[in-house]
Amino acid sequence: MHRESSGAFTLMGLLLSAALLAGPVRAAPVDTSLEQRGAAIAQHLAAICPVAPRDDVAARNKCADSLRNATFIPFASDGLLWGGDQPDLKLAKKQLTHLRADMFQLMYLSLFTFTGRSSVYVDPREHVGVIRIEAYFRNALPSGEFPYPFWHSAAKWDAYETANQLRFYFNHAGKVFVVTRSRDGDEANRGPWAHVNPPAFDGSWQWTDSAGNTEPRVSLFSNRYSAGNPYLPKLDKAYKDFAIQARNASCLECHAPTNKADATHLVLLQTPMHAAGEIDRVLKEVKNGEMPEDDIGLPKDIDPGLRAAILKTGRVFRETLVEADQWETRQHH
Repeated sequence: MHRESSGAFTLMGLLLSAALLAGPVRAAPVDTSLEQRGAAIAQHLAAICPVAPRDDVAARNKCADSLRNATFIPFASDGLLWGGDQPDLKLAKKQLTHLRADMFQLMYLSLFTFTGRSSVYVDPREHVGVIRIEAYFRNALPSGEFPYPFWHSAAKWDAYETANQLRFYFNHAGKVFVVTRSRDGDEANRGPWAHVNPPAFDGSWQWTDSAGNTEPRVSLFSNRYSAGNPYLPKLDKAYKDFAIQARNASCLECHAPTNKADATHLVLLQTPMHAAGEIDRVLKEVKNGEMPEDDIGLPKDIDPGLRAAILKTGRVFRETLVEADQWETRQHH
């Protein structure tokens, strides 16, 4: 349950070629409207996620609350790809992670502070418009504030720490389909900053803190849903039931940040929130027999009972997510 023919999700390959990268030929050159859009997004981000001390949890929470289900960034409806910019590679070859837009905004985008500065250009190889927004990483937050231990890799942690710019790539329909972080921006506005030595990574994507709480808290359902949501207990159980079956099929070995399968476009399932964002894609692939896959990217035979169990628990998980979302919607209308 891990790769496309080139080392990633089969469906992801179709999405990338048919939908995400359909834009290059028809994309418009940089014009006043793109500059205006870039300035507006940058200023909006600076207003809700302004420069703050790198360890300020309250500032991050305020930023995340403002980004929760925000719509001022026009993301593509089928999600986005996120990761380091890898400037030497074409978009289709960059090693990126697929995320649902609302999960990206809540867990990842809120990890940055913004100055309001931006610039735009047209990528000369892809012919797509790109907005570069000045951004700095909150590297001194407690461990549970990160979606997973970015420090599982020293290079990954360094890339986040030293980022000073986010790049938003627009497809031909004017939607953001790729967001990357870069260190090619300006350091002049970073402010006081120092390298942080993160805790040692013990191989666990989730852990229990000294008070007995499950961490990281930002990848738990309690970060997305109200404390009074009556579906939270059912949702926790539904995810655990699904995760057990996915683990039995070795899915979680590949769908984790270590990217064991060396996927070009990685799908994460190792925490509740990541799995919630990808469950529709997983169910479709498993039902069609395209997942799981073996080590060379071919469909892998598994016990029919196990495949049925993944589908059954996955559907319950998806249905419970819908119930929890509907309850939240009713509370706000």
